[in-house]
Amino acid sequence: MQKITNNFGSSSTSSSIGNMSSSGRHSVEEIKDDDHDHQEISRLAISNFQAREEEIERKKMEVKEKVELQLSRAEEETRRLAKIWEVSSLVF
Repeated sequence: MQKITNNFGSSSTSSSIGNMSSSGRHSVEEIKDDDHDHQEISRLAISNFQAREEEIERKKMEVKEKVELQLSRAEEETRRLAKIWEVSSLVF
């Protein structure tokens, strides 16, 4: 290995410098890859969250429609019973 002296008087081996620059380059690339991975995971999480919200909203509307249908049936039956009660009270 060859010793290299920088402008500040300290020395290091050339292989160390090569590894440092190489590892520095990899770490920047790894950071970019990690950032990209995190962004992709975030996009997927948001997409899954939105899909789940839409599914919940759809189910909520289905339940609401069923409840409204049952309520209208109950109101109709109430009107029928009221008419029957009215007619039966006139007869007796």
